[in-house]
Amino acid sequence: MLDIWDWLILAFLSMVPFWEGRYTIPLAISWGADPLSAYLWCAAFNILASPLIFFSLSVVYTRWLCRIGFVESIYEACVRRVSSKNSRALERWQELGLIVFVAIPVPVTGVWTATLLAWLFELDVKKSIAVIGVGVLIACAITTLITLGVLSL
Repeated sequence: MLDIWDWLILAFLSMVPFWEGRYTIPLAISWGADPLSAYLWCAAFNILASPLIFFSLSVVYTRWLCRIGFVESIYEACVRRVSSKNSRALERWQELGLIVFVAIPVPVTGVWTATLLAWLFELDVKKSIAVIGVGVLIACAITTLITLGVLSL
């Protein structure tokens, strides 16, 4: 049986890049957590990372990084390139694209990268958090089922 400290460690790890639910769910189950509790706990804290990342990116960029010339020029070039070339495709496929991107439970396709992409592409924050959350729920479900042996790779 897990104690409060174990659950807090799992909550923290669920919000850490590259760990997220992909590794915390198997860890929780290996520690003896009920699979449904592990899924719900780890997915919830993984989703919670997205608004925190959006807020942090906005604050860090607007307060410090935008004052550094090459950082601002890289940011502006990314935004300009994406919005000018693919604005129709981006508007049409942004939700499904973010869901699929996050739903694939492999390294680098998690909340951190998806939130960074949504921020760089200047997508709607609330909508992005919601669709990233759906992707997390799918990825965590896949991870849980693989951990339990229901699915295999």
